[in-house]
Amino acid sequence: MREYYYEMVYILRPTMSDEEIEKGIEKVNSYVERYNGEVLHIDKWGRRELAYPINDYDRGYYVLEYIKTNDRDFVKNMENFFRINEDVIRFLTFRLKPSEVKELKEKLGAKAETAPAAAEESKGEE
Repeated sequence: MREYYYEMVYILRPTMSDEEIEKGIEKVNSYVERYNGEVLHIDKWGRRELAYPINDYDRGYYVLEYIKTNDRDFVKNMENFFRINEDVIRFLTFRLKPSEVKELKEKLGAKAETAPAAAEESKGEE
């Protein structure tokens, strides 16, 4: 079965509190898993100025996620979810090219290798 890798960016309403934003991200991730996807990495960019107003908002909370899935209908299902979710004011999903997938795997592999090393160093300091 073929694996598909996606880069998904979405913008949450800026009026949400930090707690609501975390719940919103968890909700998106639960739908990713519901539609047979796996979240590889989440990058929270935070509140930023929008290039142009969207629904009377000048700012938004940006989130970037890397997703892996075997489901061909994943993008269609996620777009339907984003359209009915009132907390998401914009979204965009890109399918990664094989060269980009290789770079992503190397990047995630490097982070995975440095994380245990950092954890061991902090244990020694306690």
